[in-house]
Amino acid sequence: MITVELYQSFPRLHTAIAEWVACLIFILPRTKRQKSRLWLVVACLFFFPLLITNLVSEKQDGIFWVGLMILCMAEMILMILCCCEAGIWKALYYWAHAFIAAEFAASLEWQICCYLIAGGTPLNEVQQLLIMTGVYLVAFGILWMMNSHNQLLKNQPHISRREAISATVITLSMFLLSNVAFTFRDSVVSQSLGAGVLFVRTLADFSGLVMLYAHDEMRREIRLRFELEAMDNLFQRQYDQYRQAEENSKVLHCIYHDLKHQIDFIKEESDEQKKAAYLSEMEHAISIYDAEVNTGNSVLDTLLTSKNLVCKENGITMTCFAEADKLEYIDVMDICSLFGNAIDNAIEYEMKVEDRDKRLIKVTVYPQNQFLLIRIENYCEEVIPLRDDLPRTSKRDARLHGYGVKSILRVAEKYGGNVNISQADNWFSLTVLIPLEADG
Repeated sequence: MITVELYQSFPRLHTAIAEWVACLIFILPRTKRQKSRLWLVVACLFFFPLLITNLVSEKQDGIFWVGLMILCMAEMILMILCCCEAGIWKALYYWAHAFIAAEFAASLEWQICCYLIAGGTPLNEVQQLLIMTGVYLVAFGILWMMNSHNQLLKNQPHISRREAISATVITLSMFLLSNVAFTFRDSVVSQSLGAGVLFVRTLADFSGLVMLYAHDEMRREIRLRFELEAMDNLFQRQYDQYRQAEENSKVLHCIYHDLKHQIDFIKEESDEQKKAAYLSEMEHAISIYDAEVNTGNSVLDTLLTSKNLVCKENGITMTCFAEADKLEYIDVMDICSLFGNAIDNAIEYEMKVEDRDKRLIKVTVYPQNQFLLIRIENYCEEVIPLRDDLPRTSKRDARLHGYGVKSILRVAEKYGGNVNISQADNWFSLTVLIPLEADG
């Protein structure tokens, strides 16, 4: 028979191992703070305070036990913060998942041990460790697969304070519910349920895992919906810019054809001041027309011409070498999104360069073997940090930015291509390779 004393004699060494392994699962796939394998040394060092705190709590109950558990939680959060690049809200969010998973694995393992002991099977420490190893391998293996499926184990672009707090509330609620017998061993709940509290603990921890998984799935669905809406807005904005540029191009052609009539008028003007003003206006009109780009693709011509006008207005030199007649199988909106977002990002950076002579953008498009190579380069004086091979946003609110690059990735994937981002010799380069035989 399972007695109250048996389930309350849970070896805290096992809990410490579960907590440490759970944290490690959420640390492993993320960008580390330390170079080489130093992060693993830091992680191993954190096992000892976790073990000491758990061993001390083994003989405590009531408010002292609660205090030690709070200390243990803080150690887990600190371990995540020290080992991987994560802010406080991300660390708190990862901790919530790691802690409830550790509680469930430890509770399930000890419940199996109690059943075996109650069934007349004597278990020594070695046998308990073997059972613990088997249960932890299964439990944490399932945890890894589930969280890999919903992408929780990947670098999250942003976790808000509200999301972190809600996950923490779920974890703490389930923890208090599942550990009421350990907190107050002489309480009415503990005495009335007796050894049944062990079942309640395992069930509550499992419920906490399910609730956190559902919470993360809902959060991911909302974020995906938000990202798709943001990227669709970018697609539409770039397409609208293209349509506007197309209209402007027609106007520019009309102005160009009217110039010959204006030249005849200026020749007859006797007032030198008026003549100078007319010539200045004409020079501006001609400079605008000089911004026209010819690539072999009418859509790209219009788009690049409009971007070149923006560059001229801001003292940016944009050079273009393009054989874009092979772009015909790519949808108009996809061309607008790919080139528009890439060039907009380059212009945004060049605006920060104080020396106007260094404000440079290069656009290259040409067929190479069986691929169409698209490269947009801009002069770059600083090292732009990358995460998952993508540039990190420099904007304060990371949720509202970075979708331009995602739109480029989306277009490349649509046509079976890929995107590469690199930096070298003060040049930031975005290269897109798209198979020429791809079905648009």
